[in-house]
Amino acid sequence: MSDKFEFIDVEYAAYQESDELYVPSIVKMCIWMEVSRSGFYGWRDKPESATAKRRGILALYVKKSFGILMTRTGTAGSTRTWWTGACRPGRSWSGR
Repeated sequence: MSDKFEFIDVEYAAYQESDELYVPSIVKMCIWMEVSRSGFYGWRDKPESATAKRRGILALYVKKSFGILMTRTGTAGSTRTWWTGACRPGRSWSGR
């Protein structure tokens, strides 16, 4: 279900930024995707979970690490090189 909600959210934002004359409303998109409006708004207004926050932080570390490796060597480097730099003592990325 959250895939449909995410699709509606992304499409609505894209329409808002475009020069389209007709921008379908969230209500219309919910009808087309056969989901409830209350479900969509509940999903959209829900605070970010702890897992999602951890994944976002990890994504930033990955981007930063590969960005540094790219500028130093011209290549992305190996996973072992990245993992050694990313996992410092006291930091766990398993999420379990």
